[in-house]
Amino acid sequence: MIALALALILSSPLPSSPLALSPLPSSPLPSSPLALSPPSSSPLPASPLPEDVAKIQRTGSIGVLAASPLAASPPPSSPLPASPPSSSPLPEDVAKIQRTGSIGVLAETGDGDRARAGVAVLGTTRKIPFNARFRVASGTKAFTATVLLQLAGEDRLHLDDSVSRWLPRLDTRITVRHLLQHTSGLFDYFRAPGSWPQLHTAAGFATHRLRTYHPSELVTLALKHPLAFPPGTRWSYSNTNYILAGMLIEKITGRTWAQEVRRRILRPLGLRATSVPETDPIIHGPHARAYRHYPDAPGPTDVTEVNPSMGGAAGAIITSATDLNHFQRALNSGRLLRPAQLAAMRTTVKTDADAQSVWPGARYGLGQFWIPLRCGGGYWGHGGDGLGFTTRAGVHPGNGRSVVVSGTSEATEAFDRTTTDLIEHALC
Repeated sequence: MIALALALILSSPLPSSPLALSPLPSSPLPSSPLALSPPSSSPLPASPLPEDVAKIQRTGSIGVLAASPLAASPPPSSPLPASPPSSSPLPEDVAKIQRTGSIGVLAETGDGDRARAGVAVLGTTRKIPFNARFRVASGTKAFTATVLLQLAGEDRLHLDDSVSRWLPRLDTRITVRHLLQHTSGLFDYFRAPGSWPQLHTAAGFATHRLRTYHPSELVTLALKHPLAFPPGTRWSYSNTNYILAGMLIEKITGRTWAQEVRRRILRPLGLRATSVPETDPIIHGPHARAYRHYPDAPGPTDVTEVNPSMGGAAGAIITSATDLNHFQRALNSGRLLRPAQLAAMRTTVKTDADAQSVWPGARYGLGQFWIPLRCGGGYWGHGGDGLGFTTRAGVHPGNGRSVVVSGTSEATEAFDRTTTDLIEHALC
């Protein structure tokens, strides 16, 4: 799937998600909300509504993990059954992904179907662990949006409140809905020229990989630039929106967004493989190494250990395929949000041309994409592109199936094309 979610980190000064998103036409939004049936391709509505998405450098994925969910109870700590059914398309789908340039590939479904190929660590014969942890990058946005929507359900905020009520540095026209919907017009801090050497060169990564960023520092980078358009009139992916969403959570609750995600989502769902590391550069638990291609390095650079504060509420979460599938199913079945807030999350606007070029017909709600399926209908979800990890994730609202695909390097067009095929086979 996608794309921001940060989709987190880029090798060029673009937003950190699978696609580089260009602005939509500047026509004003219609006044009536969209229906909750599969989103249409109509222009942006003014009503409520997966990375946030902008292109990262397409240079090849080192490893891939895919999984579909377990039943809607806290996921077990033991791995799924070892042998996939012989009729499953998964082994061939995994092989196709590997043939696009991936060194390691793993796929897994909730009915025990799984397959893997390649290695988890370059220069070894080690396989990617079935229970591997990975940085979900912009997939974090779905967690952050869920917390804010829970607060709305508790009448502690309203989606059409001006964010300046709590964060007075902002334009008074920007609402909570605009942040979650990517219709604020705010500049994406990851585009700030000269600010991200760790994204562009191996030398820059070695020097800056452990640097800590405060959310206000990231917002300051963005506010040096004017709004791209009047709030609510267009859609443009910006990680700044979700850094502000995290700051808003702290203003309203008195606790950090990370604390609220743990308290409201991770503990109630029993997501034991999911963590919000804040500044800890280590991925604790089983995981594959993550790699990135830099122009000043002869081969892939190991970028596994990096301070995640550059992503914050827009892209810092670490999870596993099992946990992410469990979260997706819980969210979209109504276990985490009240009906009105889930309806708001699923009220969508049209994405821009770059997103459409990868996922024709893709739309964006509040922290989730809606992407059509060739077999009919569509799925909800949010993926992400970060330093060395690429994730695509989604859940079918009709049959309840979900899937997660995660690679250990940058995404490529071929990665997204073959991953789309895997998702179609898993969800249809």
